[in-house]
Amino acid sequence: MTCSSHTRLFAAATGGLLCALLLAAGCGPSLPDTVPVRGKVTWKGKPLGNGTVVFQPQPGKIAEGLPERPATGHLRPDGTFELTTFRAGDGAVPGVYDVAIHSYLSEPAASDDDEHPSEYVWRIPPRYGDPSQTGLSVEVPAGDEFVEVAFEVQDE
Repeated sequence: MTCSSHTRLFAAATGGLLCALLLAAGCGPSLPDTVPVRGKVTWKGKPLGNGTVVFQPQPGKIAEGLPERPATGHLRPDGTFELTTFRAGDGAVPGVYDVAIHSYLSEPAASDDDEHPSEYVWRIPPRYGDPSQTGLSVEVPAGDEFVEVAFEVQDE
C-alpha cells in the first residue's frame, strides 16, 4: 500500500467514525412532550415584575408515564412569565399543578453568624411561597397549543 492509500483509508475511517458519533448523539432518550405556558401576575392591580412562578406537580396528577417535575418562570418587569421544565420556555408536562409565587424586596444578607442568618423580606404575603398555601392551581391539558394563565396576588 502506498502512502496516499493509507491517507485515503484513514480519512474514510475517520469520516465514518465521525458520522457514527453524530448519529448516536441524536439517538439519545427524547424529552417528554410539554405544553407552552405563559402568564401574568399582578399585585394590587399592578404587574408583579420581580420574582419567580413555580408550578409544583400534584402527586399522581401528571399524565401517566411522564415525570412529576416542577416548571418555573421568572417574572419580567411587566409581570409576565414563560414556564421552563427541561429547556428554556418549553412549558410544563401535562397535568395538575399547585402554584407558588416568590417575590422579595431583599434576599438574606451574607452573615458570619450561622445561628441567626438574616431572612428574606417578602414583597408579597409569604404564604404565596408555599404551593400548598396559595390556593392557586392550574391544569395543563395534553395536546394544547399553549396555556395562558393570570394570577392576582391578594393581601392577607
